[in-house]
Amino acid sequence: MNDGDPILYRGGLLNPLTPDRWEYHEDGGLLVQDGRIQRAGAFGSFTDIPESRVLELDGVLVPGFVDVHIHWVQHHVRGRFQMDLMEWLREHIWPEEAGFAEAEFARRYAQAFFADTSRAGTTMGMAYSSPHAEALQIAADAAVGDWLLGNSIMERSAPEPLCRASPENVDAIAPLLEALGPSRYVITPRFALNCSAELMKSLGDLARQSGAHVQTHLSESPIEIREVMEAFPEATDYTDIYDRAGLLSPRSVLGHCIHLSERELDCLARRGAWIAHCPSSNEALGSGRMDIESVRRLGIPFALASDVGAGPSHSMLHVMQRFLAQHREAHVPVTVREALYRSTLAGAQCLGRGNEAGDFAPGKRADFVLLPAPERRTSPEDWMEEILAGRQQDLETRPLGTWIRGERKAAA
Repeated sequence: MNDGDPILYRGGLLNPLTPDRWEYHEDGGLLVQDGRIQRAGAFGSFTDIPESRVLELDGVLVPGFVDVHIHWVQHHVRGRFQMDLMEWLREHIWPEEAGFAEAEFARRYAQAFFADTSRAGTTMGMAYSSPHAEALQIAADAAVGDWLLGNSIMERSAPEPLCRASPENVDAIAPLLEALGPSRYVITPRFALNCSAELMKSLGDLARQSGAHVQTHLSESPIEIREVMEAFPEATDYTDIYDRAGLLSPRSVLGHCIHLSERELDCLARRGAWIAHCPSSNEALGSGRMDIESVRRLGIPFALASDVGAGPSHSMLHVMQRFLAQHREAHVPVTVREALYRSTLAGAQCLGRGNEAGDFAPGKRADFVLLPAPERRTSPEDWMEEILAGRQQDLETRPLGTWIRGERKAAA
């Protein structure tokens, strides 16, 4: 086939629409041209496409996975330490992140991170970098897929080398924001304990003026909450700290949000802020279960995320598995339909890419993943349950191929 010719990919097709609905074609077609989706549907409807432009695939196509909260600088130690959040950070993670001051160290791990995530089917994400500006640029240059990146802002309450490397005001962030642009650079106050109220207020102003996204952490562990409230005695609660700083908006992505009061949940709903729900990480550190019942009741938008390296795996299939297991264990109804939606279209909407990716709507980028075909005739729900079964290592290598803008990036 010549470059620029349309290609019709033939295989099963599973397209997420809402948390409760998807469209499935056992024999489907995905027409792609110049990296964009032209049409998707039953294969029999593509009578105008010559056989020479059909590429048959043995499997089921789903949209590329989206991970809205991951620390690429922790990928090399993912799942290695399991303890309460604050001890985990101070004893293990922050010392590891200090190593990203070295460019070759950062370059090696950036390449490994993007190779592994694309192999596992992730085509888009929002990632925390270390505070180092050079490491952030290295990650931006190495990125495979559509990634929003931010260097962690850690002005205080952290090891001195990280505080020294961190931007200390908005002027220090300006060159990075200009280099990557507001669609790729994320303003990243790591969490309230690492920033003064004054700095967070200036970051909130910058986010509003630039239109950039904000990512941070909120209410992951009881010890974290206690330390934060001791540092900000004037605040009503943890969420109030961010709200006073102007950091809560529909472009804000807040990791975890496990231990929130009704007032805090209502505040997030009113501000339209997104929650990055990290079930595998919440399990690994024993942080607790997000109150998905209240989040749903109040209509707070959320998407799934791995939170590597507290999360033990970069695979969004693994995250979906733990999402189902954690809430089902608490007798909360969750379905594979919702798991797929929260890992694809919801993630794209969370990152401001809902018009660009996340499902198979015409005009969107041709970002998709090939998963193994069912061994027998079965419902898409039963097939998806089977796809999400197995060990972490199995799920990381289960995708048979990943396409980004119509180009195959990873294969078994």
